[in-house]
Amino acid sequence: MSIIIAGGGIVGITLALAIAHETQGRQLVNLIEELDPNTRFSSNDPGRSIALSTATCKKLSDLKIWSSLEPIATKITNIHISDRGLPGSIFLSATDYNVSSLGQVVELKSALKILFIRLKETPGVSLYCPNKIAHVERTKNFVRVILDNHRTLYGALLVAADGTSSNIAKICGIKQYYIQYPQKAIVATISTQLKHKGWAFERFTTDGPLAMLPIKNGRSSLVWCQSISKAEAMYHLSDKEFLIQLQKIFGWRLGYLENTGKRKIYPLKLQIVDKNISHRLILIGNAAQTLHPVAGQGFNLGIRDVTSLIDTLKIAWKNEKDKGDSRSLQYYQKLRERDVQTTITITDGLINIFSNQKAVLVIGRTVGMAVIDHIPQLRNIIAQWTLGWLKS
Repeated sequence: MSIIIAGGGIVGITLALAIAHETQGRQLVNLIEELDPNTRFSSNDPGRSIALSTATCKKLSDLKIWSSLEPIATKITNIHISDRGLPGSIFLSATDYNVSSLGQVVELKSALKILFIRLKETPGVSLYCPNKIAHVERTKNFVRVILDNHRTLYGALLVAADGTSSNIAKICGIKQYYIQYPQKAIVATISTQLKHKGWAFERFTTDGPLAMLPIKNGRSSLVWCQSISKAEAMYHLSDKEFLIQLQKIFGWRLGYLENTGKRKIYPLKLQIVDKNISHRLILIGNAAQTLHPVAGQGFNLGIRDVTSLIDTLKIAWKNEKDKGDSRSLQYYQKLRERDVQTTITITDGLINIFSNQKAVLVIGRTVGMAVIDHIPQLRNIIAQWTLGWLKS
């Protein structure tokens, strides 16, 4: 019986490709995606970029997916972390850890376009697009979904990979909880006087974190989190004035900020579900947990969802067991519980620590960053978390 995946975003497509790879196309996969790729990829709106840890790249390589993404990826060779207006900072370099990079950055739209083309050529995968799931029925032995075109599909397991505010979660009665951060993020592509040479920057400010990630052609991908009112005001500035304000906050590490692509603005929230499994249902990626982009961990966490689900399915395939039975689902939940909770706690904690302007915390941050930068053992912990080597 098939595995039904709701959502053809980066996590859903990765899961479909991973299943096809592990079973050589013998496991039937039905993937349903609401957005037509011709509409999805033709827009001139700026796409987000995602940072992949070295551990994530290794997992994707094991699944024979990384070879498709590597040509569009940019290595992170150095990371500079600072707190604006304060002297403390942390510097990480790939050479200190005998690796070629501390991670990779890919532009999400480019990655999706490449993987979507590959998906359509993959044996064992049936793509329903543009389609939406209108109804879900979960019985003792199977799950039945009805699409918006009245097509009916049957499967042993339904995987919700349909992102934040998951439609499948709503249909199946999974409770979703969220904390709306008092911030919005502005995303844009920035051209700079100096080439980035693989440098990534994370700068904490009184309004929120600012990240500049290296991407192709010497450009940098900006994610600038600010208070809602300031973000909206900044979003509506002229390009010239926007770059002037960005230069004031970011500084001159990449020289003169020469140009900005079209900007896009996003609300920020932490969203979780009361449970990531239910009868013949598993939620993965942003459908299960949506994080603040401060540490760039959302996609990496989603890929760990995928690999844990593959590990769970391998046991079912090997023992010729029901892929959607309660034992398989509980095994998956046990694999994910600690990692998800730890990553959420760290990410949310960073926001609370670096957005708080109480004197004692400001002093603590300054001293802490200086201490971390001068004590290799502490700096190594941050590096290992960035690389994806730190076990949760």
